[in-house]
Amino acid sequence: MSKPKRTKPTRFILAHLAAVAAGLLMIRSLLLPILDEQQILKYQDRLHSASTEIASFIQSRKSEVRLLADLPTLQSMHWPEIEPLLASRLTSEHKDFEKFVLGLPSSHYYTTATGNPFLEDLSSFDDTSPDAELKSIAQRDYWRITVGHNTQHQQVDYVSNPMISYTTGIKQVLVTSSIHRQGEVVGLIAGSISWEKITELIDKIQTNYPKSPSRFMLVSKDGNYWYHWNPDKVIQVIRDKQGNIVKNKINEASVTLHNILAEQGDELKSLGRNMVAGKTGQQTIRIDGNTQTVFFGPIPNTNYSLAQVIDQADFSETKRQFSVFLLVAFIASMMVYLFLVYLIPKSDDDDCRKR
Repeated sequence: MSKPKRTKPTRFILAHLAAVAAGLLMIRSLLLPILDEQQILKYQDRLHSASTEIASFIQSRKSEVRLLADLPTLQSMHWPEIEPLLASRLTSEHKDFEKFVLGLPSSHYYTTATGNPFLEDLSSFDDTSPDAELKSIAQRDYWRITVGHNTQHQQVDYVSNPMISYTTGIKQVLVTSSIHRQGEVVGLIAGSISWEKITELIDKIQTNYPKSPSRFMLVSKDGNYWYHWNPDKVIQVIRDKQGNIVKNKINEASVTLHNILAEQGDELKSLGRNMVAGKTGQQTIRIDGNTQTVFFGPIPNTNYSLAQVIDQADFSETKRQFSVFLLVAFIASMMVYLFLVYLIPKSDDDDCRKR
């Protein structure tokens, strides 16, 4: 009896492999949109988590300041009694506030950081002189909102724009509440939070995602950058050649601001307009010559908007990994199939020999 001849079903093999490839391509086309949606949801959740954490921190400070404003001691507006109470809130157990400010309807103010003993401890431009000019917070947004323009004597809690402190020269944000007595506004109490606290909070949030890095930027309601991965974008105090702070006409520190609405690229300006308007969304833009996906939204109960910038390559990494997985699956399937095609006929030959 002649030995049965083993054939190589080349066409059948190619057809089978083509079917496998077509199936994997179909799976890819069906799953990639789902992966895109999952990526978007992941970064949206991350932005929401960051915004919520910042908002929670500031809301806690607002509650503390509101409680102070409701105390009879504060409502008396008698600084000799108020100052010890506020100073006790600046102990090691209460590290979130850098100082407190007690503002008067006249726009003059007291602060736990300094004061002129010759002028009833009010803050002045020279606290060692009885003839010094008193400082005014009339141009500060937190005074205008809570006292100056509050003609209806409403209870107002307000988070200021970031600013440079009159007293210490640091970057700060003030959490402010109007103080009422017998239905009328008699002043304000403001807790100063060093902007380093906010910076530390955002830095901490970013370290939570070491394998999928994000870059955050935070802008105020007027579009100025107050947090950015490029430190040159953030407010800078102007100093002279001797290192002294340059003052403006009302003796505030002169600063250099960078505004997202003044950026050169139209795409970045468009993003800035959406952030200033308090919108939530997603945009793909070019930053520093690279395509970036930006998720943005307002921080609740503040005047700020937060943006999370994702490099397009990082944003597409999951899809790339999935495509590589499908390619590996196809190659593995091809190898297993070819092995079986080779093994099964060989096994038939062995059976024939035994007969």
